[in-house]
Amino acid sequence: MATTPQLDLTFNSKDPWSSDTVMIIPLESSQVLMPESASILSIHAFLKMCKLPYTVREMLNASSIAGNGKVPVLKSGPYVLSELESIIQLAAAKSVSLSANLGLTEKADLRAYMSLIHIVLGNAMLYAVWLDEFVYRNITIHRVGSPFNFPLKYLVPWIQRRRTRAQLKGLKWAERKPEEVKREVETCLVSLSERLGDGEYFFGTGPTELDAVAFGYLFTMITTTLSPEHNFGQLVKQQVNLVRFCQRLEKELFSSGN
Repeated sequence: MATTPQLDLTFNSKDPWSSDTVMIIPLESSQVLMPESASILSIHAFLKMCKLPYTVREMLNASSIAGNGKVPVLKSGPYVLSELESIIQLAAAKSVSLSANLGLTEKADLRAYMSLIHIVLGNAMLYAVWLDEFVYRNITIHRVGSPFNFPLKYLVPWIQRRRTRAQLKGLKWAERKPEEVKREVETCLVSLSERLGDGEYFFGTGPTELDAVAFGYLFTMITTTLSPEHNFGQLVKQQVNLVRFCQRLEKELFSSGN
């Protein structure tokens, strides 16, 4: 199983985790797209699993804060980060790691499954929200264009759609038919289901970074409706243990008081 390249970042390990850490996200009610929702929820889950303090702030221009345009953005002390991998490295620099007790083989397997989620489920979400004409016309263009006035409200989504199409084309996803995307997603979900088995977590008796990512993507798929052709939630529900996994973590991490 191929793995994605790791970021090589250096953080000051002498200072503790900043108590005024803020996660900045777009307006959830009118801006957030499915792939962004999965990323936001993954980082929520990771920070809660690590018991690291943070607050959430919604901002109309959240995507412009990070240089790469990705959300959510985490401002922690002097650092401004926008991807889970960099946030994991920052936490590790503060001696906080969910997978520190795993062996080398288990850590390699963990990263491979995380890569599988990003490559398959992440690309499937991008395909659905940007390349499916129905979803683009009825959901994507309105959410992406909502912060802007005419003509930018149509121009900005059009530019981003071209970029995403080029990105997916380079990964050989743009030419795929919806049925092919569905099969890729189903295969990925079966692999995750087999790895989880009857356990509460994917590795050992406690949560790891993989549990955070899996929860973020699977819960988003279950709770987000795009179109009948891209009903990812129904695919997840075919794997009963993945649904139980999401239900349990939602209760553990996001019930009142947590």
